[in-house]
Amino acid sequence: MGPAGGRQRPAKGRRAADAALFLLVFFGGWQATALAVGAGYVVPGPLDVGARALQLGTTADFWRSVALSLARIFAGFAIGMVAGVMLAVAMHGAPRLRTVLAPFVKILRTTPMVCFVLVLLLWASNTVIPTLVAALMVLPVFWTHAIEGLDAASAAYADVVRVFRISRMKAFWSIYLPSLSGELAAAAEVGMGLAWKSGVTAEVLALPPFAIGTGVYRAKLALEGSDLFVWTIAIVLLSLALEAALRALTRRWRLARADEAAGEGDSDEARSRR
Repeated sequence: MGPAGGRQRPAKGRRAADAALFLLVFFGGWQATALAVGAGYVVPGPLDVGARALQLGTTADFWRSVALSLARIFAGFAIGMVAGVMLAVAMHGAPRLRTVLAPFVKILRTTPMVCFVLVLLLWASNTVIPTLVAALMVLPVFWTHAIEGLDAASAAYADVVRVFRISRMKAFWSIYLPSLSGELAAAAEVGMGLAWKSGVTAEVLALPPFAIGTGVYRAKLALEGSDLFVWTIAIVLLSLALEAALRALTRRWRLARADEAAGEGDSDEARSRR
């Protein structure tokens, strides 16, 4: 075995030891806190929460709530992404429109999420409020990254577009959009976490039927500490899974873009040699 393989084993061993130490400290501290408090409805122990998780995990309502929450938040993320990018493209091509609308986007970025929920409670059904809130939180993120990417690409390729008389549509698809890939990937990683947190919080306030946030609120209202911990752990695990999946997708997207760029460079070099 080479030196690289020898280095990988200690590294994996250290990671496993670090993970074991973290779990020991986490669950040990949790159990010690539960024993010190002595009230299961305030701080239930890990075993009680685990038993309750097994019970809830066998019910259809639990998984229906998870599925509907994911659907609402994914829909909000997609709406915010499309709206943010389209708005950035429109504002980049029309400076006057940018002057008028840019302050509104900045207001969206700075307004507390709870204000949107309370206002939307007067206007919309509680089943769509989490989707709308997630979209409103995600839109400024994609707008900011897209407008900055478009500005940078325009500054870098403006002379090329003018000299070769490339149409706006062709320039967008062949020059500007590839240049936006890194910015959009970064916006997606930030936006997904923001959509998830804001969407679940909106569910706690709007209380749609069959939702993770509704389960959190009802557990708190009934002083069911074990249920509250189970829903909270579900939120954390789903958030970590979504971020990991999105990170893997964006990494593959970046690699694919890099391979395409390398392939185009090789073909250009081959043509120049001919």
